[in-house]
Amino acid sequence: MALEGISAGWLSLIPALLAISLAWYSRDAIIGLFVGVASAGVVYGALKPASAGVPKDMMGGISGYVLGAIFGLKHVPTLIATSPLFSDSWYVENVLLAIFAIGGMIGLMIRSGAIRGVLEALAARADSPADAEKAAFLAGIAIHIDDYFNCLVVGSMMRPLTDRFDVSRAKLAYYVDSAGSPAARLAFYSTWGVALIGFIGGGLEQAAKQNTLPADMANYVNTGGKGVTAATDQIWPLFFNSLAFGFYSWTALIIAALVAWQVFPNIFGMEREETRARNGGGVVGDDHDPMISREMDEYEMADAANPDWRNFAIPIATMIIVGLGAMFWRGSPVVSAPQMNTLFSLGGYQLVLPAGGKWSFNIGGIKLGLASFAALGVAFVLYRAKGDIPSNKDATDAMVRGFKGILLAAVILMFASSIQNAVTVLGISNFVTNWFDGIPPSLIPVLLFLVTSGVSFSDGSSWATYGIMFPIAIPVAFSTGANLPLVLGAVFSGGIFGDHSSPISDTTVLASSTSGSDHLVHVRTQIPYALICATVAGTLFLLLGFVLPQGFRIFPY
Repeated sequence: MALEGISAGWLSLIPALLAISLAWYSRDAIIGLFVGVASAGVVYGALKPASAGVPKDMMGGISGYVLGAIFGLKHVPTLIATSPLFSDSWYVENVLLAIFAIGGMIGLMIRSGAIRGVLEALAARADSPADAEKAAFLAGIAIHIDDYFNCLVVGSMMRPLTDRFDVSRAKLAYYVDSAGSPAARLAFYSTWGVALIGFIGGGLEQAAKQNTLPADMANYVNTGGKGVTAATDQIWPLFFNSLAFGFYSWTALIIAALVAWQVFPNIFGMEREETRARNGGGVVGDDHDPMISREMDEYEMADAANPDWRNFAIPIATMIIVGLGAMFWRGSPVVSAPQMNTLFSLGGYQLVLPAGGKWSFNIGGIKLGLASFAALGVAFVLYRAKGDIPSNKDATDAMVRGFKGILLAAVILMFASSIQNAVTVLGISNFVTNWFDGIPPSLIPVLLFLVTSGVSFSDGSSWATYGIMFPIAIPVAFSTGANLPLVLGAVFSGGIFGDHSSPISDTTVLASSTSGSDHLVHVRTQIPYALICATVAGTLFLLLGFVLPQGFRIFPY
């Protein structure tokens, strides 16, 4: 049973602050997140001693608060179990299980040579260092379905090619990192799509509890015996709107492409690394401590496998087609109007023109659980039928390796969802929302981008940051009158900034590891590019905050 919400005031900041500071100090986001969730139990028990089992005759005194705080730790399993990831079957199916299905599929792809086939197709055209850089960038774009496996696979597979053409390991790590989270953030059919839907839903739930949710958006939450819950199948239009405003992701991808195509120059530390590598000084410096992922070096293609890019394309196409089919088949209307003229209808997919003349699409919710398991099944049958994986045992072993590879993502998401639940129970949104009183709506997007960027850089995890920020940002957008899609884009972009640049970011560490780069060298050479991207994104949020009216949206909702 979920804990009853309270108003903890400034104490509601403790879980988030502890999560951020300990993640930075320990260089481990999981440690910070766990302690943050545990501290929420302590605060809750101290403010509600009865919930922790403190006798009535001890309440009201110092001993009552102390005992409540100590025994409040018993609430930690409840905060985890009642987090959105576990308390709603939709999240279990479309987020948690989908993550493991995608991990298993990538394990099969590595074993069958499917991913090697993609990378060989790219590498076949490489005749120069510039070609090797383009291939590394394009490989990251091709394998963008999940940022973890992007980092794990692309760095390991492309390292021999870039070494052959004297491209520095720091440069390879930059391409691996820049085509990981930024690209995955924009892939609605990936694990990121459904996870972000969950984070948006958490913000909408908080807005409904604060009575700031607009009346015309009441269909985005459900009210009943379990309290306020997000109507996840209805939230996709909000997510699609945010894609256009994910300025940091777009800018990071564009600049990385310009660097790969030799249009944007190597700057600062990257210039020194590339100059040394081209002049025969080695792809890593003599004083560097390169990180090599032993796990990925042992993650080999089967002897019987025939590398073929089509083995990669078929399961991915299956996932996209099934996902889109579930979305457009018998979907729910995004907008309602007194009169709608249906211009086209097929199998529940409708193109309608409301009486007011605004176009709308009838879109339902994507079923990533269905799509990912369909793709996993197709991959298993395809690779076994072609003989690229020689036995069922070999195939299941590959899937298990894939499950292990994705476990870190699942653990971080679990704690990110738990800390979102924890700060919501403590009423952080009510407390922080008051800070934005009196601030012009036009400044809200850029301020939220800056705050979110600082949090994500400190804790190194975009998902953990989203768990903290969305219950704050969405109510702020409604209460101040800021443009909602722009606010969503600002929070998404701020989270990606930290994931892309923080030295304690898991994907940044993985990019260094699989590329064989010294981690601190990777961080130092990438941060100038990340700051340029953040400056461009922040400028756009500032300008559009003044230009776009509150009701502007690209997709109707």
